[in-house]
Amino acid sequence: MAIDERADRVLRGTEEAVTRPELRALLDRGGTPRAYVGLEPSGLMHIGTAFVIGSKVTDLVESGFHAIIYLADWHAYINDKLGGNLDALRVCAEYFKDGFRAVGLPNAVEYLYANEFVQHPEYWQNVIRVSKAATVARIRRALTIMGRKEEEADLDASMLIYPAMQVADIHWMDLDLALGGMDQRHAHMLYRDVAPKLGWKQVVALHTPLLPALDGGGRMDLIAGKMSKSRPDSSILLTDSPQEVERKISKAFCPPKETKGNPILEMARLILFPRRGKLMIPRDAKFGGDVVYDSFDALAKAYASGELHPKDLKAAVIAGLNQELGPVRKYFEAHPDNLNALLKILQAR
Repeated sequence: MAIDERADRVLRGTEEAVTRPELRALLDRGGTPRAYVGLEPSGLMHIGTAFVIGSKVTDLVESGFHAIIYLADWHAYINDKLGGNLDALRVCAEYFKDGFRAVGLPNAVEYLYANEFVQHPEYWQNVIRVSKAATVARIRRALTIMGRKEEEADLDASMLIYPAMQVADIHWMDLDLALGGMDQRHAHMLYRDVAPKLGWKQVVALHTPLLPALDGGGRMDLIAGKMSKSRPDSSILLTDSPQEVERKISKAFCPPKETKGNPILEMARLILFPRRGKLMIPRDAKFGGDVVYDSFDALAKAYASGELHPKDLKAAVIAGLNQELGPVRKYFEAHPDNLNALLKILQAR
């Protein structure tokens, strides 16, 4: 694959790359660059993680990267996920592996646990070096990577360790590229700020858009209003049945003619068009019959003009998502153990 083609594949569907010239230089260098995405295994996976992040990991592998999915169990412990039970978090991490396999991630992807890192004294030396190279104010600003407010660290000082751990993780894995949603930008920028002070190599930071919550909450703050597995009714989960997908989307926020922050349009833009290349709107013949949109721009233009009704858009997204989730459901029918173990944990909470 030519350099330009590799760069285009890495960048497609992303919100930003810091920086594009550095990415090009990385690809020009040759060899097998190393990339990762860090995730807290903290509940049932939603479609943003599975399809948006998962697709980008696949793009990286196909562009010649060694890709790592980092299952940050200790980070989730600091963040009080699953009651801070490390055994439960590791069960969830195994389920996350299943989730990514179910959506078709390549076998070449490597999965690592934070637990493997924290056993090494040298790792903690790096965490301390990061903390010495950053101010408290800078660390507190990065707490949004946890979905937390700055003042929450006043009640739990371990939260101040989390951003420094995330920076140390990048160095420990000898990465060339750090992938995450836009909510992870603060951590990646913290690494880029402190790396020159510590004599560490610089990394490219690659950020994907965030899927908005189905209820439209927090639309003025995309990070606060993102789809989250902690609010199952405002997100589409990998384990949702066809009926559940229909129920959730049917009642979702989708005002007529409004394209900004519209979660139904965003699912079409970020999941269905990249995976399917088009979207078919099923409509009664008396309303003009079925119509196919070959690009998201055409779909958004039709919706903004009122030509496309919210009910018809929802019907198309319901059908498209259920088709994409069909193989996922079959995978979990064949491999139920980790999912069932996680469901048992969640039901007991």
